[in-house]
Amino acid sequence: MIHREFTPILRDINGNILFKTNQLITRETIKQIVKDRNFDSSKVNLSDSPIADDIIHAINRGIYKIIFSQENDARQLVKIIKQTVLNAAILSELNNIKTLMPNTYSHILVVAALSIKICIDMNDDRFDPLRIASIGLVHDLGKSRLPLSILEKNSPLTDAEFKVIQEHPIIEYLLISHYLNNPKSFIALAGFAHHERLDGSGYPRGIKQLDNYIQTIIPCDVFDALTSHRPYRNEPFTVRAALDLLLAESRKGRVNKKFVKCLISYVRKDKQHYKQVKISEENRDAPPRINHYGKRKK
Repeated sequence: MIHREFTPILRDINGNILFKTNQLITRETIKQIVKDRNFDSSKVNLSDSPIADDIIHAINRGIYKIIFSQENDARQLVKIIKQTVLNAAILSELNNIKTLMPNTYSHILVVAALSIKICIDMNDDRFDPLRIASIGLVHDLGKSRLPLSILEKNSPLTDAEFKVIQEHPIIEYLLISHYLNNPKSFIALAGFAHHERLDGSGYPRGIKQLDNYIQTIIPCDVFDALTSHRPYRNEPFTVRAALDLLLAESRKGRVNKKFVKCLISYVRKDKQHYKQVKISEENRDAPPRINHYGKRKK
């Protein structure tokens, strides 16, 4: 159960108010938003949307040209995306992010693409590429309700501002529960948990038990965030520095090392299977000189 104050006024894609300022989020209030169906709840096959083309465009840059360089990569990715079905209101949310927050939209697509690739390469019934596609495509939906003045701040956040950032998985959970009429939907629950960590150090709930799909999303999310331009640092992490950080996180028990090794295998020329990847325990590259991520204003 979520039982906390929700600071902003949360509206759905049509402007309907779901929660008002300082209203408590409880099981009963969640039931109420799930019952409200004043939006388009039809299902849309993504073969009828531009998302597949947008993903190919998003991975046609930098390190992603290497990661998705094998002959079948793009073909498999497009096939999975075109088989994916999303609620029409969720697709409207994605289109809204594409218009208002193009960098966040690109990040969402890249994380979905990386996660789909890992699921395909696992070749395991416990990893369904269609399920991970749905999760990846909505994993940062909640950021659309956060102030750009905080998201794009180029100096350390205050404690109050960081608390606002921590709200976005909750916002995502509420919106998706609302649109799917199901607070127990795997997509809603995965969105809720994508900033959690295996040692309980994540947010918003500090839980440790994470399913395979969330464990797959986490390193993909971190990798793209580190290697992309962000206003709070002077330059992106190099690929090596980003992988060093993820390996350090896996040694601390926060992320699953198996999926970090997948990313390492993808950036190497020989494209070894992740089980054969040998890694160095030494940091091979330095992080950016100016990086305010995770720092608080004193």
